[in-house]
Amino acid sequence: MLLNKRQYECRYPYQYEREYKKQLVNLVKILKKSVVLALDNIKTFINQNRLDGLSDTFNDVMDKIKQNYYVLIAKDFITRKIEQMFLNISRFTKNELDKSFKSKIGVDIFTGEPNLQELMNLWVDDNVNLITSVETQFFDKVKQIILEAIQNGMLTKNLANSIKKITGITEKRAILIAVDQIGKLNGQITRMRQVKAGIKEYIWRTAGDSRVRPMHKARNGKKYRWDKPPIDGHPGMAIRCRCVAIPVIDLNNINGVAIT
Repeated sequence: MLLNKRQYECRYPYQYEREYKKQLVNLVKILKKSVVLALDNIKTFINQNRLDGLSDTFNDVMDKIKQNYYVLIAKDFITRKIEQMFLNISRFTKNELDKSFKSKIGVDIFTGEPNLQELMNLWVDDNVNLITSVETQFFDKVKQIILEAIQNGMLTKNLANSIKKITGITEKRAILIAVDQIGKLNGQITRMRQVKAGIKEYIWRTAGDSRVRPMHKARNGKKYRWDKPPIDGHPGMAIRCRCVAIPVIDLNNINGVAIT
């Protein structure tokens, strides 16, 4: 039985995308602060080594920068933030599916919940690794700036501009990670919940703005099966994809429905 009642259209979790972007941008600001706090050490090192040649204290300077950073931000704090974001998206997708069922049937229903622990572990590990790579690349760029300052005679007063530049590059990468990862997680949990509920098909819905890629714009409003993904994956799987899957609810195929 496929009902024709107008159905609630699941949304994309923009509020959590904004929150995750903010968290990662703040992380980049802390990276920058760790360098600023060590700026006097860096300038002294550059001035000394212009005269004496590169000394073995270079690692001490980089260690000082990293120490500043790890005093300001703890690894377990980052992990907890990532875990909380997973739980936020999990609740969001559940509420969206519940609303979709209610709008179609007129009552609340509960379906069997998938076990999301494995997905959570994988997503947390992936995001910790991504953030670690952001940190590593930032420190590598700082190291390169210091070496170039010694080799090319860069004035220490120009260091601030160089640090600002690499901070901007790092911030853009952090934002890309945040948007991409929220879209992927929303898509993955949505798929798991819909499939667990017995939903076999969905309607592709784009964000409806100028950032939607042509391939996805062409899919808008079309029906797809969960067991037959498009060439670049289901909604949310392509990089920075903000598309969502609107469930096609056929009551004959719903699993474990309990009407309240």
